[in-house]
Parts: sequence; C-alpha cells; structure tokens
Amino acid sequence: MKLEIIRKPSLEEALSFIREALRKKEYLVVFGECSVEYEGRGSSRLTSGERMFVVKQDGAVLLHRPEGYSPVNWQPSTASIEARLLHSGELLIVAIRSKPREILRVYFKNIEAAIKGKLMDTGEFVMYLSEAEIRDMIYENPGLIEEGLRITEKEKPIDIGYIDLFGYDSSGRPVIIELKRVPASREAVMQLYNYIVQYKKKYGVDPRGILVAPSFYRSAIDMAEKLGIEWKEINIQKLWKMKKSMEKKEMNTLDRFFKH
Repeated sequence: MKLEIIRKPSLEEALSFIREALRKKEYLVVFGECSVEYEGRGSSRLTSGERMFVVKQDGAVLLHRPEGYSPVNWQPSTASIEARLLHSGELLIVAIRSKPREILRVYFKNIEAAIKGKLMDTGEFVMYLSEAEIRDMIYENPGLIEEGLRITEKEKPIDIGYIDLFGYDSSGRPVIIELKRVPASREAVMQLYNYIVQYKKKYGVDPRGILVAPSFYRSAIDMAEKLGIEWKEINIQKLWKMKKSMEKKEMNTLDRFFKH
C-alpha cells in the first residue's frame, strides 16, 4: 500500500492532488471545511463545517461529519466526479450519479489535509451466524428489533413462501419480519412486500413489514421507503457474542447442577 499525503495545501495544490487521484481512480480522503448541496430524490443543503470527504476506488462517495458512524451524504456509484476552482475562492467537487439522477456538490473553503493511494483487499468477509441462528436469536429476544414486540411463529407458511418471523407489536398489529445475513437488496424488499400483500389479501389485515439485515444497499432503502417498509440494521458480531455469552451461562448452570 502506497499513500500520498499533503497537509495544509493551497486550494490550487489541493485541486491538482484531487484531480490526479480521480484520474487514477485512487482512494481519496479530504479533510477540510466545506458546505454541501444535494439534488436528486429530494434536495438538501448542509452549511459550513469541518468534515471528511471520501471517494472510493469504485466511485462510491461519502461525506462524514465529526460524529456518528453514518455519512451525512453518500452515493453508491457515480457517473462522473469533477473538481474545479470557483471565482468565489472555493474548491468545488461535483459527484454525479446517473440512475437515479443525483448531484452532490461539495464546496471546500479550505483543506487541512488530503490522502490518496491504491488499497488492495482480497480478504473474505465471514459472517458469524447463519440466517437460521439469527432468526432463532431474534425469536428468543424480540426486543432486539423493537420494544414490546411479541414473536409467535418462525417460518410461518403463506401461499407464496415462508415468513421468517411473525408476531405482533405493542399495539397488536401483525408484524412480518424478513431476515438477511448479507447486505439487503431491492429483491429482499420486494420479497417482503409480496408477503405483506399476500397476508393482507388472505386475512384482510394490513401488517407491518420489517426487513432486518447487517446492512442495506441504497437501492433497497429507496425501495423500502417508497413501499412503506421498515428496515433495521443488526450487528451480527454482537449477536454472536450475545449467543456465546448465553451458551457460557448455560454451561456454567449445567456444571453447577451436575457437581451437586
């Protein structure tokens, strides 16, 4: 891994640095004071503040504030990313996504540091629990999804398939939960939506639908919001640790029982 770093560059120096990174499709991180404008599925404006701007090697773009793990603005892929200096004395980075059409404009007043380079990552991402184990953990601990949730069935049959988890919320409304142990896609949203439609058709009641996964593609989130489907991220590593802790307690209980 070879990285280049510039500290407190002039905007002209930063522009040259950023353009080279974009041309080579390198990983780019920029720290500085900026404001942001977004147009696309809606529109938003973020006033000036110190932030971290990231362009990944595949063109994914993220803008992070100093606190919180989620980016305040992001685009999973881009048709083009350009940088230029404005007459106002700011450095502008424009990221354009074609489908759906989205435009992110980041205006830097100054730049404290920037990093660029190529990263290599051929590691395998290993999940800690199977989908069935995740299902069983949530079945036994429904509060992981929502306080007051009561889960009554696993693998509930419905004409078009099997509902992973079925139950009722604190107000008594039916809840259909679809689980994924990998990042959830649009197809997962549609699968859950079809279960909701079929349940309503069969029982005449409109249930809530909650899609549960370790992460979500932006297209999945967009589709879920469009269809009125809820989504919840779960930390599988934390679930795994919780499962191990419960198993350890059970073993200690058995040990004490047999010793007596």
